[in-house]
Amino acid sequence: MLEFFMDDVEQFFKDKQPGTLSSGVWQEDGKIEDRLALLAIATNFNGEDVIIIRMLQDEYTNRVDMLRKAREQLLENRELASNLEIFKKKSRFDGLTKIYNRSTFMELLHDEIKRSLGTDYPLSMLFLDIDDFKKINDTYGHSVGDVVLCNLGTLLTKTLRRNDTIARYGGEEFVVIIPHESSDRAFTIGEKVCKRIASYTEEGLPPFTVSVGCTTFQPGESMESFIKRADAALYDAKANGKNRVCAR
Repeated sequence: MLEFFMDDVEQFFKDKQPGTLSSGVWQEDGKIEDRLALLAIATNFNGEDVIIIRMLQDEYTNRVDMLRKAREQLLENRELASNLEIFKKKSRFDGLTKIYNRSTFMELLHDEIKRSLGTDYPLSMLFLDIDDFKKINDTYGHSVGDVVLCNLGTLLTKTLRRNDTIARYGGEEFVVIIPHESSDRAFTIGEKVCKRIASYTEEGLPPFTVSVGCTTFQPGESMESFIKRADAALYDAKANGKNRVCAR
């Protein structure tokens, strides 16, 4: 370390630069256990070129250890914060379909109901279920069933508006929050979704359809009641021949 510094000192004195030139603190051969550090300073004192070498012992090395540990802790905290952010993001989405999961849906629905009540705009919801999904799994295998689930999530994303919230509720059930739309308009959107899915084809995959339950939030009812009515409308659609929309 001192050899490299002396090269800089030679140029420093040659150029007659003002002020001082510091080597920075170092330890020879990395012998941290010696608790000994060095600091070299070059300057011009009363017209003479002077090099001062100071030995710094425990006070400095203790400080270095503290700074080193603080830096390591900072890096560790940054990594933990980054990992936590990744975990939070992952925990909001369904691992298979990459759309919102059920717990995130419940949070967003709660917030949407509050906004609906506060600004007096209508709020509707669609509950969807893939018709005869067990038959698809039994006939083609669960890997194909997984592709069908993923494709449904993609189709819903492409068919619905940007401000509609799409989530996988569980199994083959999906749910959509539709803000600012009345029951009639939500029913029409549900029919559009049904037709879009029924007309979808992909080589190597079986065609599939969905049944849809549609309902609109009623001021004064609970969130649980809202969901229950949408679910009941879905079972109406199942009982009335599937591949259709029913409302409650």
